[in-house]
Amino acid sequence: MNKVLVVDDEEAILKGIRLNLGRTFDITLATGPHEALNSFKENGPFEVVVSDMRMPGMDGATMLRTIKEENPEVMTILLTGHADFEFGGSQALQSGMLFKILNKPCPPQKLSAVIRAAIDEKNNKNTVEEKAPDTVL
Repeated sequence: MNKVLVVDDEEAILKGIRLNLGRTFDITLATGPHEALNSFKENGPFEVVVSDMRMPGMDGATMLRTIKEENPEVMTILLTGHADFEFGGSQALQSGMLFKILNKPCPPQKLSAVIRAAIDEKNNKNTVEEKAPDTVL
């Protein structure tokens, strides 16, 4: 089962995500960015990290950038209100730092589909790299 770390400072949202996606993915929950960074080190590697944008101490984009810099293969998804998109999310998305930005509230089916797409893209990248020929003709 694919390992997914979900970060949000609202426990009700985390419980809802686990309830809806826990049968599809191996979900680990973190109630804030610092707990998430520790969990990533202790329980990783995770294939996907999903984070809320607005959290105390560190915003989700900064936390995801920190994780991505140390683990370039991880796929990152940011959940945010549409007003937060102005923080530079489009630049992070275009740079490849984020796989996708989703508006909150995000229906469980949509979140599940985007997590699956991120895992598929990660697996396709790995497959392409593994099948690359040693020499070019």
